[in-house]
Amino acid sequence: MIKKYKDNLGNNHIGEKIISKDGYEVIECEKCQFKHIVPFIEDKEQEQFYSEEFYQNEINDYIEKAKSDIEWYSIEANEKFDYFDNYFKNSPGVIFDIGSGPGYFLKIGSERGWKMKGIEPGKPAFDYSINHLNQDVENQFFNKLNYKTFGKFDVIHFRNVLEHITDPINILKMAKEILKPNGLICVTSPNDFNPLQLVANEKYDNNFWWVLPKHHVNYFDTNSIEKVFTTLSMEIIHKTASFPLELFMMMGDNYIGNNNLGREIHLKRVELEKSFLNAGKAKLKNKIYEKFADVGVGREFTVIAKLKNE
Repeated sequence: MIKKYKDNLGNNHIGEKIISKDGYEVIECEKCQFKHIVPFIEDKEQEQFYSEEFYQNEINDYIEKAKSDIEWYSIEANEKFDYFDNYFKNSPGVIFDIGSGPGYFLKIGSERGWKMKGIEPGKPAFDYSINHLNQDVENQFFNKLNYKTFGKFDVIHFRNVLEHITDPINILKMAKEILKPNGLICVTSPNDFNPLQLVANEKYDNNFWWVLPKHHVNYFDTNSIEKVFTTLSMEIIHKTASFPLELFMMMGDNYIGNNNLGREIHLKRVELEKSFLNAGKAKLKNKIYEKFADVGVGREFTVIAKLKNE
């Protein structure tokens, strides 16, 4: 069914309804070219949720899990920095991490010689990055009122951010405006409604478990994020994915709603990636994961984009 909605600014959004859940609908939006929820959540309500509730009430063990996963997370982060180093010919510049969380990406970049700047609205994560990791972070939202005050950057990094915000296209437009010449935007986001998810959802009738309207208002995949960057006159120059955890479900391990099994499966994924690294086969692992992205699978995608006219 094709439906029509207005966003918080009065713009029309038209698209086919995919699913109804928790009082919201997910539509395939013709205007935005990616899936998102309707009706739209008010900006003030969303800002209050992420500044006051998200870490405190919703995922109060997030920082502890991040600490326990730092060895594994460092693999992903260092792969990004390897790409940046190669692109900028080993001349580290300035990186802005929007939604910097507890600050581990900032810390790893600083240790590699990059000048790092973060912005994080969640107070517990901000406090941790300041008090425990000694990073340069602002405790606020990145928005139209302040985005020009932070300076210019060689790389702007979003990890698990765009799925949470009401108007990701405008956020990316603002990020593009504060890029230095030849600068890059790097986005990591859940790869939702991907083919393996749909197979696993059919197998277990899990009611599209990844649709969490209060947390995730947008649902990107590798195709739709490319359309977004095309709209912004930017070209994706690198694309990869994370391990497709849905394979475990297809092999019989339905971890949805089972946190212990979910953690066990995550640790298996961690062990797999560490095995590549310890065997000196990181390049092989990277090629495999890039192929995942090429066929649209993988639990998360990472894309790096530059201006098309460069």
